[in-house]
Amino acid sequence: MKGTSSFRNYRSDRLSDRDLEEIRGVILECLDELSDRIVSTKSEQQIEYLKTCQVAEMTGFSQATLETFRSKRTGPPFYKQGYNVRYRADEVRAWMEADRSH
Repeated sequence: MKGTSSFRNYRSDRLSDRDLEEIRGVILECLDELSDRIVSTKSEQQIEYLKTCQVAEMTGFSQATLETFRSKRTGPPFYKQGYNVRYRADEVRAWMEADRSH
């Protein structure tokens, strides 16, 4: 901790309480911004996958209609893993927005 004590000596000799408060404020602003960026990055990285019943609720289409869409390769993009069908929430929303423009 040799460096810490020399910093403390420098701090007490050279910086006023007002300077220290100003530095503290800048550091807190930086930490807040960093925290916001970390949270937004995490939310962007987490992809939400939906089941057919959830997409039916979201879009107002029945599960049977969504199955028909899948068989005709229309409707929102979907993914299959084995027997499981999943939709990405962001892609369903984009499909709904694109469909509104027609």
